Order: sequence, then structure tokens, then C-alpha cells
Amino acid sequence: MADLERDPWQNRVALLATQHHKEQVITPLLAKGLGIQVRVVAVDTDQFGTFSRERPRPGNVLETLRLKIEAGLQGRTELLGLASEGSFGPHPQIPGIPWNQEWVMLIDGEQNLELWGWAASVQTNFSHRWVNTVAEALDFAQQVGFPDHALIALDDPTHPQWIQKGIQDQATLVQVVQAHPNQGIHLETDMRAMVNPSRMQVIATATQDLIQKAQSLCPACSTPGYAQIRPLSGLRCRECGSPTAVTKAWVYGCLRCPHTETMPVPEAETDPVNCAFCNP
Repeated sequence: MADLERDPWQNRVALLATQHHKEQVITPLLAKGLGIQVRVVAVDTDQFGTFSRERPRPGNVLETLRLKIEAGLQGRTELLGLASEGSFGPHPQIPGIPWNQEWVMLIDGEQNLELWGWAASVQTNFSHRWVNTVAEALDFAQQVGFPDHALIALDDPTHPQWIQKGIQDQATLVQVVQAHPNQGIHLETDMRAMVNPSRMQVIATATQDLIQKAQSLCPACSTPGYAQIRPLSGLRCRECGSPTAVTKAWVYGCLRCPHTETMPVPEAETDPVNCAFCNP
């Protein structure tokens, strides 16, 4: 185990498994925030799932991140591994709004630690449309931030026979549409990080969350990753004083020792709209 009397991260080298240029946002943030030097390793991360559905994800997000990091560290002497994973879908609470979630994981074989940062945002262009004409294609492209954000074209979103990724200029888009005049094509946003600046911003936010956790040391044993582990509901209603389902405090815990502590949220009360008595 690392000597936790010293800075556990300064001047260490982390290997980042990516082929989609995520180092553009991750590298400078980790260098500034933790003093970690990031090096990219050549790993075919598409083997762990693609947004364009050629390959399914082999497990849940955290399991997939571990597989990416394991592949990046295989056969190397470094003990610090990094990987990122994202997901897109409908917002869990707001109908009709797309939602982007991003995770950035750091595994440290020296300290036997696994840390991950998380971020979510509705600032995503995640979308798709069936188009039959060039005009329809250009209209969709304009709505999703083309050409800064790339597009994918395919013949069938469920069982595609052909797929073209990384479309980033109007001439190519027009050519693809005109090549299929009778059946139309399915257009969707290309969510790979290197051709989707909106996603890159969310990856940066998830990296910042990882940095905060890595900087947070357990008060009892100084292990990094001291963070929120569960919420406690019961924040009182401002109108009637009854406890509500709104979080009143967070329990913080250590990844290594049993130390925990409860920290109240800054708010003393919540709006009556959240109260089962005032707003049944």
C-alpha cells in the first residue's frame, strides 16, 4: 500500500484506455488537479460496446470501465489506470428530454483503490431521424449542431446492413442521402467523444468530480475517496414543519476503514410543494 503521508497522486503516471481522444479534456484536468501525468494507450475500446450498436456493452457501466482499464494496463508496469464511459437515453424525470451520463474511473493498484467520478447533463444533442430528402437531412443536421457535431447514417437502426460514421461536412451528407433515393436513410448523432463537443464537456465535469473524490481524504485513515455514500431524507417543510422525502443530510464514508459521518445539507427547510401534507 502507498505511503499516505505523502501526496498519493503527485507525479504519478496513469494509463488512459481510449481511442476517441478523451485525453483532450481528461489530461489537463488531472495534471492540474492531482499532478497525475496521463498517457494514452492504444486499446480497441469499441470491443467494449459502441453507441452505433455494432457491439453491445459486456456489462454495466462500472464493469465495462474495469474491463477497459484492465486492457490498458495489461502487460505494463504502471499501476494507475483510467477509462471513461458514457450513456444516453431519456431523462428519468423530464419526458421528452435526452440525458447524457458520463463516468471516469481511476483504479490504483498501488493503493488498491477504485474511484470514479460521475456527471449528467441535458446539454446533449442526442437525437435521430428518418430522412427521405436532402432538405430533411440538412434540417436535422442544423438542429443537432452539425458540422461541429458529427452524424451517423445507416439503412436500418435495428439491423443495419451498412453504416457510415463521422459525417462532418455537408457534401458528404448530401452524397449519402442522394445515394439512397428510394428507401431513405436513418440519421443519428455520432456520440463518440472526439466528434461530439457537447459530450466532451460532460466528460470534463465527470473528471472534475473524480478529482474532488481523489482529493477528499478519510479523516480517520487518510485514504482518498472519502465521499457521500447515502442520503438521509427528512428535511422539514417550511410551512408546516413536517419531515419530507427531501434529503436533509448525507452520510460520508471511507473506502477502506469503517469511519463514517453525517453532514447536513445547507438548507434548513424545503418548499411546501415537496410536502405530503401541504401538497398531497
